[in-house]
Amino acid sequence: MPGPNPLIEELRTLPPRVSGDVLALAVRAAQHDGVKPLSEQTVLQARRLPEEETSPTSTHLVVRRGEGDGTIVAYGHVDEGDPQAPSAELVVDPAHRRQGIGGHLLDHVLERWPGVRLWSHGDLQDARRLYTSRELEVVRELWQMSRPLEGEWSELPDSVDLPDELAVRPFRVGQDEEAWLAVNARAFADHPEQGRMTLTDLREREGEPWFDPQGFLVVEDRAERDEEGVARLAAFHWTKVEDSGDGEVYVVGVDPDYQGRGLGKAATLLGLLHLRARGAETATLYVDGDNAAAIATYHRLGFERSAIDVQYAAGSPS
Repeated sequence: MPGPNPLIEELRTLPPRVSGDVLALAVRAAQHDGVKPLSEQTVLQARRLPEEETSPTSTHLVVRRGEGDGTIVAYGHVDEGDPQAPSAELVVDPAHRRQGIGGHLLDHVLERWPGVRLWSHGDLQDARRLYTSRELEVVRELWQMSRPLEGEWSELPDSVDLPDELAVRPFRVGQDEEAWLAVNARAFADHPEQGRMTLTDLREREGEPWFDPQGFLVVEDRAERDEEGVARLAAFHWTKVEDSGDGEVYVVGVDPDYQGRGLGKAATLLGLLHLRARGAETATLYVDGDNAAAIATYHRLGFERSAIDVQYAAGSPS
C-alpha cells in the first residue's frame, strides 16, 4: 500500500549534493525508459550553484520520501518564462513508481501553476496515462528528425554556394555573443524557448564539453558593416556532436531581413557538411510538429521523423 504523501520542497537553486542526486535520478530514469526525462536547459539549471546567477523564472521541485528520510524519489522543474503558460518537466525514480508519487507531484504543479504545460519526452505510455487521468490534452508536439551522413541515403553536395557578399566563418567566443543573441531573438521571436535565450544561457553552453566554436557556423554579410567595421550576422548553424558521436542540428537561424533568400537551407547544409567531416554518421534535429514549412524543408534534405516529445495542458490545443 502507498505510504503518506511524500514531501515536496520548492527551491530556486539546488545545493550541490541535491543537484547530484537529482541528476543521478534522471540518469536512472533515462536508462530505464530509453529517453532522457529532462531537457538540456533544465539540466543546466539543476547544475547552477547557489552563488551563481539564477533564473528568476526557474523553480525546482525536490520530492523526498518522508520525514527523516532524505531519499529523493522524484523531481520537477517549472519554467515561468511565459507566466501565462509556464512549462514543466517531471520525473519519478524508476524504483519508486506506481506508488502515487507522480500523481502527487503533478497535482501540486497543477495547483501551484494553473495553465502549466507539461513535457513528456518520448511520449511514454506511463506519462500519457498519468496526464490524461487529470484530463490533460496534448497541445504541442516536438519532432525529432534524423538522416544518415554516411552510407545509403546520405548524399550531400560537396559544397554550398553563397552570394558574393556573404561568407561563413566559425563563431568567435568573447566577440560574437551579443550580435548572435540579437539575431537569435529576432529569428525566434515567436518561439517559446529558443527566443528567450540569455547571455547566461549562452555562456553555460560555451562551457559544456560538447561545445566547439568550429562547429558554430555564422554567415556574415560583408557588404553591411557597423561603425567599427564588423560585418552583420545574417544567419547561423550551431551544430553539436554528442558523446555517442552522432551529430545534431542544434539550431539554425536566419535574421528576418535575410529570409526568403535560401539561407536556411544553405546554413543547414553547411552544418551537415561540417558534421560529416567530424565523422558523425547520423544527424538529428528538433522541430515543432505544426511547423509544416520547416518539416517540408527538412524532408527535402533527407530527414525523417525518428521520435516525438509531447506537451500536455488543460483544455483544447491553442
